[in-house]
Amino acid sequence: MWWRRRVQLLIAALWFHCCCWARPPLPTQPLVNLADIVGVVLHTHFRTPFATTLVTVRSATQRGAWLQQDLLERLLVRHGQGQLVVQLEGVPSPAQLLHRHPPWSRTLLLAESYDALRTVFGQLTPDRFDFTGRYLIALSEAPATLATVDRIFHELWLRQIVNVVVALRPLDDDHSSAAASAGPVQLWTYFPFSPGLCRIPKPHLLFTWPNDTLLYGVDFYPRKSDQFHGCPLRVGSFETRPFTILAGGDGAHPPAVGGFEGDLLHSLSARLNFREDVRVPPRAQQWGEAAFENSTGLMRMLYTEEVDFGLSCLGVSVERSAMLKAGKVHFTTDLVVVVPPGKPYTAFEKLFQPFQPPVWLAVGFCTGVGFGVLATLRLLPLDGRRRATVRRYVAGDARLQAPALNLVRVLLSSPLPFTPTGTFPRTLLAQWMLVSLLLSLLYQGSLFQYLQRASTHPPMRTLAEIDRSGALYHIASSARRFFLPYPQRLQRLRYFPPVPDSIAAWLRWMGSHPGEPHVAMCTRDHVAYHNAQHGRTDGRQLLIARESMALYAITILYPKRSMLTASFDQHIERIGSSGLLKYWSARYGDYHFEESRASSTTDQRATATAGPRPVSVEQLAGALQLLLGMLLAATLLFLAELGWARHTRR
Repeated sequence: MWWRRRVQLLIAALWFHCCCWARPPLPTQPLVNLADIVGVVLHTHFRTPFATTLVTVRSATQRGAWLQQDLLERLLVRHGQGQLVVQLEGVPSPAQLLHRHPPWSRTLLLAESYDALRTVFGQLTPDRFDFTGRYLIALSEAPATLATVDRIFHELWLRQIVNVVVALRPLDDDHSSAAASAGPVQLWTYFPFSPGLCRIPKPHLLFTWPNDTLLYGVDFYPRKSDQFHGCPLRVGSFETRPFTILAGGDGAHPPAVGGFEGDLLHSLSARLNFREDVRVPPRAQQWGEAAFENSTGLMRMLYTEEVDFGLSCLGVSVERSAMLKAGKVHFTTDLVVVVPPGKPYTAFEKLFQPFQPPVWLAVGFCTGVGFGVLATLRLLPLDGRRRATVRRYVAGDARLQAPALNLVRVLLSSPLPFTPTGTFPRTLLAQWMLVSLLLSLLYQGSLFQYLQRASTHPPMRTLAEIDRSGALYHIASSARRFFLPYPQRLQRLRYFPPVPDSIAAWLRWMGSHPGEPHVAMCTRDHVAYHNAQHGRTDGRQLLIARESMALYAITILYPKRSMLTASFDQHIERIGSSGLLKYWSARYGDYHFEESRASSTTDQRATATAGPRPVSVEQLAGALQLLLGMLLAATLLFLAELGWARHTRR
């Protein structure tokens, strides 16, 4: 904001004014060359409207403090020219007062000597400073040796601060004279990875002012992570197919990484020229828990900087972002719920398949009305003559001895044993014929088709259906955060066992136990890989619910102060824009398993209805069960009649 820049410049001006009134006249040592070359670096690499530069001043003596103030005034007034937005250390900004200031990405350190500079190193923490930002260090008073430069770079490398320029005067100058203040100034940086030196800071002289002339052809902040010269980088990974597939490896040799995230890793290593030193979390902890004190698995390895970066289907969460650094998202998928297939209909349930429940209710209602009318005829308080007249009107001729049994006969699609005569209503006869026609043609024809087709109950397709079924959710322990907004599901969570590639192992178990009432949450890619490997050959294709749990963004995680993010993100963005990741992922899974299942079901139906086939005993099991039940009921009724007859004779 423009008003914030004006306030900061005003505070800086007042600070300079107060310092100038408080100090005595200084010796004439303007440090012209140091101010000029530091001003050039500030002008070319620190002047940006999107970042404020933090200015820190350190001195060991009073004279050194005055010299630092003179140097800072020259940098801001003569070289900054009001175009450099700065924040002086110790003067709080409005953002700092509100505790909302992000870590500093531009830092200027002015120190009298190396001893004064050492007091700053302990304050360089990830919560206050962005270690991937730009740092400019100026030693103004004492000439420095190459050993001093090595010590500075060693301290910086411990914090993985590599985008740094150190400005100093070499020891060869005669700094005791006034002319020494205008002597040459050297700009140094370092490379942590160089040929033959891995993770060892190697100082590099960038420029000598004013001896060198090609000032604006110098790259003061070269990329340090574009070339690793074959040095090994420690990669935290574990097997979770198809993202990462580990092969080989023993105590002496790390395993090789496959899968489509393994393909991404190989592309990064080929582009940036590093060797892959793959390290697996102990005791099959896999993702692990993200916590500052009790982290486990890959999260602990990243937090303690045991590995340089990690990849294996890693998502971003609030806990992980607080303790780690996330790179650019390179793959996006869905968290889906794997559901068991529908249970097959029993042989008895198939008898009710041809009609929907409303049709069966209508048939039952009509039957109930018929039995109710017959029962009413027997209970009416009429004499014999009137009862016979009403009976003939409703149920037909007197030769029909058991009208209730005749109603059952009609329901079972059996023809009437005689032609109704007399005053029997023709409309009732037409209704009975209609019922008989429906049951004979529609029901029996549909039943023939249903008996020959292996049909199942529909699987659970929505999360609401899963909740109503009371099924247990099997998830990875790190995925519990997706269920926190739904406390009613927390009691039904179960975690995958601690085995290698736990998701694939559980999916294989679900494929071999289709009747178990369990569901599992994983990515769509895990299901696609399982169906590609086992669904076609073993017939253990898994189904997913129509609703997904969440959108899952996958990235590479780094330690908080990692230097790798810039070069890795740039190459990953190139790969993502080219569509390579989608191509790699499609090679490992069958992403058309829902379409193939629908087409196979259609083929089965077409085969079943292509022509009549002989009906087997297994297909008639339901009808045979019903027949045995009716025969048993008839036998029991016959025995009951015999017993009642003997009882009445006595």
